[in-house]
Amino acid sequence: MPEPKPFERLPQNIKPNHYKITLQPNLVKCVFHGSQEVDIEIKEATKQIKFNSLDLTLRDIKVTLPSEEVLVPASTEISTSNEMVTLIFEETLPIGTAKLSVAFDGELNDKMKGIYRSKYTSASGEERYSAVTQFEATDARRCFPCWDEPALKATFDITLVVPHDRVPLSNMPEISRVLHESDSNLQVVKFATSPLMSTYLVAVVVGEYDYVEDTSTDGIKVRVYTPVGKQEQGKFALEVATKVLPYYKEYFSIAYPLPKMDLIAI
Repeated sequence: MPEPKPFERLPQNIKPNHYKITLQPNLVKCVFHGSQEVDIEIKEATKQIKFNSLDLTLRDIKVTLPSEEVLVPASTEISTSNEMVTLIFEETLPIGTAKLSVAFDGELNDKMKGIYRSKYTSASGEERYSAVTQFEATDARRCFPCWDEPALKATFDITLVVPHDRVPLSNMPEISRVLHESDSNLQVVKFATSPLMSTYLVAVVVGEYDYVEDTSTDGIKVRVYTPVGKQEQGKFALEVATKVLPYYKEYFSIAYPLPKMDLIAI
């Protein structure tokens, strides 16, 4: 019996500092499209950039240096077994900062991993899907290309492109909502920049929900999102959550780090 291949970690020569991610889930075709810019720090001169990606089709890959020089990889190696992508450049990437841009496409899968589809019945009796994420422990790579190891923390700007009749949610509060420039059926919703955190903590939900809300005694806005018409069933969870937050803050001497908390019935 052949020896199992040893687990491969990402090299330490590239560090992500900030992700700017746009996701557009298609809740009818159960696919999604995305694009991102990642501010990276190159610690050692290199001709390769390696990161995690799984079940994604990558395109329009480029690296922009501070001088505005744009570098396109000469080749791309994909390792499904290691869930990694290696970009190979003819030019050497110098020590310093750079911006990695990638567009990508994927499926809203039925594996309850990464970004997946969750079936529900609408108020009119129609079978529909929500888009939901589950990234812990190592499935952020199924949603967007990333350095998907807990120690490689970064900040995140999330933008969701969704139909007007869907509720978009992410870790941080919404900061803007505008009409899509080329499709009046869609809206572009941006969320505030997250604190420094691991990729597995990023969360996105798009669906049809009602909610009940309250504020904890330590000032955290709490919402419980429920299927449409069932918000009354969220009141007990809301009551518990608003009491637990200040209790945990006192017990652990650690404050909840975000300005809001959403509980969502999937």
